[in-house]
Amino acid sequence: MKFDLQLHKYLVMMILFFSCANHKENNLSLSPLFSDGMVLQRDAVAPIWGTINPKKKVEIQTSWGSHGVAKADNSGRWTIEIPTIDDFGPHTITVHSGYDTIRVKDVLLGEVWLAAGQSNMEMDFDYCCNTTDNSYEEISNANFPNLRMFNVKKHLSYKPADRLDGSWEKAVGSNISSFSAVGYFFAKSLHQELNTPIGIIHASWGGSRLESWTSHDVLNELSAYENELKRINEHQKQNVKARDWFSRYPEVRIPSGDFDMFLGEYLREKAPEIDYLGYFLDDWKVLDTVGINLINDFEEKAKWEALPYANRLEKSLGIDNFKGAVLFRNYFQNDDFDDEIFIRLGPGEDMPWGLWEYDIYVNSKKIGSSLMTIEKHDYQFLKTSKEFKVDNELLNIGKNSIIIRVFGHARIGDMSLVSGDKGALTLGEKWEYSLLGEEFFQIDDYKYPYVSLFSYKGQNIDLSKVPEKTIMSHQTIGTLFNGMLNPIIPYGIKGIVWYQGETNIESGGPEFDNYATLMPLMIADLRHRWGMDFPFYYAQIAPYFNYNGMSPYFRDVQRKLLKVPGTGMVVTLDIGENYDIHPSNKHDVGDRFARLALNKSYEKDIVSSGPLVKSAKLINGKIKVEFDYVASGLVLENNNRTEFEVAARDKEFYPASAFNNYTYLNISFDIEGVPKYLRYAFSDTSKAILFNSEGLPASSFEIKIK
Repeated sequence: MKFDLQLHKYLVMMILFFSCANHKENNLSLSPLFSDGMVLQRDAVAPIWGTINPKKKVEIQTSWGSHGVAKADNSGRWTIEIPTIDDFGPHTITVHSGYDTIRVKDVLLGEVWLAAGQSNMEMDFDYCCNTTDNSYEEISNANFPNLRMFNVKKHLSYKPADRLDGSWEKAVGSNISSFSAVGYFFAKSLHQELNTPIGIIHASWGGSRLESWTSHDVLNELSAYENELKRINEHQKQNVKARDWFSRYPEVRIPSGDFDMFLGEYLREKAPEIDYLGYFLDDWKVLDTVGINLINDFEEKAKWEALPYANRLEKSLGIDNFKGAVLFRNYFQNDDFDDEIFIRLGPGEDMPWGLWEYDIYVNSKKIGSSLMTIEKHDYQFLKTSKEFKVDNELLNIGKNSIIIRVFGHARIGDMSLVSGDKGALTLGEKWEYSLLGEEFFQIDDYKYPYVSLFSYKGQNIDLSKVPEKTIMSHQTIGTLFNGMLNPIIPYGIKGIVWYQGETNIESGGPEFDNYATLMPLMIADLRHRWGMDFPFYYAQIAPYFNYNGMSPYFRDVQRKLLKVPGTGMVVTLDIGENYDIHPSNKHDVGDRFARLALNKSYEKDIVSSGPLVKSAKLINGKIKVEFDYVASGLVLENNNRTEFEVAARDKEFYPASAFNNYTYLNISFDIEGVPKYLRYAFSDTSKAILFNSEGLPASSFEIKIK
């Protein structure tokens, strides 16, 4: 009996042991998309996927009654397609495999859209260098728990990736601070109109070009990208060699300049908690916690030079489009502690502060910044002057220093560093500057020395044998498709809203053949990969002064892309800001995206677009111009002779006058020869003057006259 009891205990222990072992072996996991708070596309078949050990069986049961079973493939990946219903919930999804169970709670069934593109889609309510109109009010009033967003964490990859990072957040209060503003306003309009949950999967990267979001399968079909694809293949080989070499010397980092060495050692010693690579990929602001000490340590190590032209870094250095970090230094006298001292910074004559961030130090003590210390109600100040009071306790009797640390995200032009009006501190024009390394802070090329920070630790290494390591960027073709889109395919979506194009203006004009060819192919490729002909709605780029005259040609290419079936275009000609590539009015952009979706995807009887030119005909000495989407009639704000132009066969354009007949325009002109071409709003900084009765602007256009 005693033996039997011992045997029984032994058998129980063995069963428990193997049960635990099997439990550990399964390693059931889901993509982060399938997590608490998620939104699934309603009335559809929703793929759900994850990983487990190869050939393991996986079951899914939902609270709305759907069930599915699958077996993992040889790589351990599994996918189960689950029918959804029109009952928004909240629901639960339970995933089983052996002894492993994952329960996903607070699941809503509604409408899911992918919002993607570059900085104007990425721009949230507290963006790096701009913010949206009425940010504080929107954050304070946000109370839409059934509106949710999944921010896809930035990820570059040479090959299609499965890895995905991110989480679902509800549109409640401060949560929306990190939401894409366009995505939020788009979702908010849909949510209020459809009375159903809305899920936005947001994947964007500022400064990215279309080619980065396009798969290599598409790019391989186009000869224009043959050389780039070859270079990428070579880069992958080089990086494998580099990783192998560095793995033998785990403490080795190759220095690339005094400042690189200084900052790297500083961060490693003083702030080991900082994700150095993430600092460059995601946000400048993480360095703020050590900014004061950085200034203290670096001020004496810096190479200070006089700034020949007051507030004009680019002119002083003879460089264009500087992107980097700079210290500016000046001195002032203080003879009376009873005096209140203020520092005022603001936009220069032709460059708003919104293109960079700054910190201000008096006697190496931080007194303010563009982003880190502002009050909640002050989200708009990046477009205006900002005043900072200097506490008396920071001041010395006699000589005092002021340092302004500037991080340039786009370019540094005219800067009104310190103005002396209204009692603010007055400084002379004898500024000094110190570059913190243009290459080091060159975000767009990703030349951050993440493998070149630290010393050799006394190891005897032959520098001549260090392999070259190439750095991919958000402009490397295919990297964003691979790293940020591929991992979310084939999540069930209703469609895509897209805001991108600014970076592609930098090359290829005026025809922009690559973009005109690639965009339809990219759309077709995404539809194929998702297995559905979803709608694809995109925003036309807004006016901006620094496009070298190419933006109207690019906008016209975007207009012509409407020939692609299932597309729609948001026009932003009336809400651009000539000196800011990131217009702050994201509410209207999101609302116009919603109009497109409500009309074209949900069959609501609303006007979805501003006027789109249809034809131009010469009749009795006047040009009759007809449009689609006139609604109840055309609205011409004034008879501006600068926005309408006519040319003969030689394409020398001259101003023309427009007269509104409400369903069409009559254009009068004064040129030699027969008019052959008509164009509207055809400059970088054109302002919309033509609308329909719904207040939606007409697109730029160039059209042949019949």
